[in-house]
Amino acid sequence: MVNMSKKNYKILIESNTGKKYLVKDFSEDYHTSFGIISSKDIKSKKTKIKSSTGKHFLLLDAAFPDLWEQFQRGPQIMLQKDIGLIMAKTGINKDSEVVDAGGGSGSLCLSLANICKKVAVYEINPEHHKVVQKNITLSGFTNVTLKHDDIYQGIKENGLDLITLDLPEPWQVIKHAEKALKDGGHMVIYLPNLTQMQKFLTSLKGSSFKVLETVELLERKWVINEQIMRPEFQMLGHTGFMTFCRKM
Repeated sequence: MVNMSKKNYKILIESNTGKKYLVKDFSEDYHTSFGIISSKDIKSKKTKIKSSTGKHFLLLDAAFPDLWEQFQRGPQIMLQKDIGLIMAKTGINKDSEVVDAGGGSGSLCLSLANICKKVAVYEINPEHHKVVQKNITLSGFTNVTLKHDDIYQGIKENGLDLITLDLPEPWQVIKHAEKALKDGGHMVIYLPNLTQMQKFLTSLKGSSFKVLETVELLERKWVINEQIMRPEFQMLGHTGFMTFCRKM
């Protein structure tokens, strides 16, 4: 995680329940429902500490997934199962420069910023813009540029490795994306229904983009213990369709 937050946060995990607490200020005692954690313990190098009520906690440096869980939610966020597939399929890395449009709550753009060189975020909705800004501030990332711009009107960045579009009308961005992406760069479209996706794919005809695949990723957790091995009764089903394209 080459672009981890410049801010030093700690994560407290209660041993029995696994409940997490994000500690931002080490100068004062931290109050939990399981008792008070002294500032002295928080500032120490110990990883195992006790609260004032004798409850056991694990004290760790906060990693990006710990921050992700604390992000303010506004619009529907992109979930980790879909974000992970985007990272794996596009091969982005510490040298990659990315544009994300439709920032939403910042889940995708900040996950990308955690491993990429630069991320520019286009978010035209003023309420969503505020939420993304709060989550950027929480993360402490300095490689994210948040823009209150309409990507339908153009993309100012160029030589990009990846463009991600979580927008109602991504077909309006195709010509802008062709100019902004480097040869071989990827574009990923995220849409909730197939009617929109079909219109986008039709709009690609005559462009320099090759469609690699359209994917819907489902996630099912399992319960495994000494007596039981079964899938959870509820699974994380449809969240969105992703189409992966590459500039050829």
